[in-house]
Amino acid sequence: MSIDDLRQVAGDVPSANPTAECSYVRPSATPPGVLVMLARGQVARVDVDSAGVTSDAGVGVGDSAARVTEAYAGRVTATPHKYVPGGQYLTVRPTSPADSTRRMVFETANGRVTRFRSGRVPEVEWVERCG
Repeated sequence: MSIDDLRQVAGDVPSANPTAECSYVRPSATPPGVLVMLARGQVARVDVDSAGVTSDAGVGVGDSAARVTEAYAGRVTATPHKYVPGGQYLTVRPTSPADSTRRMVFETANGRVTRFRSGRVPEVEWVERCG
């Protein structure tokens, strides 16, 4: 999705830089806690950092890690969190081969989802966002 396509579905996209290697924007029509990563003018991923927005299966910030594995049974891979002792990344693979370059990643601490993101590989797997 291009920046122009994003504007059509999410409203104004202040400070969008179509030539930046990586940047974040908050479109005007998105709920609080939602950021969109742009990579070279294309939407690469969507990050959710607060409660109130849920995934396609109804999982959101504050839900248990068990809820993620139940909602996406058979499609979740758990790996240790890079910065949170005992935390995990719960990576969900799509069911459709057509979406094989897409993922959802739920970050957990103390058994609860603290944030999640959805998008294309490799950007969705970047831990430091644009860093």
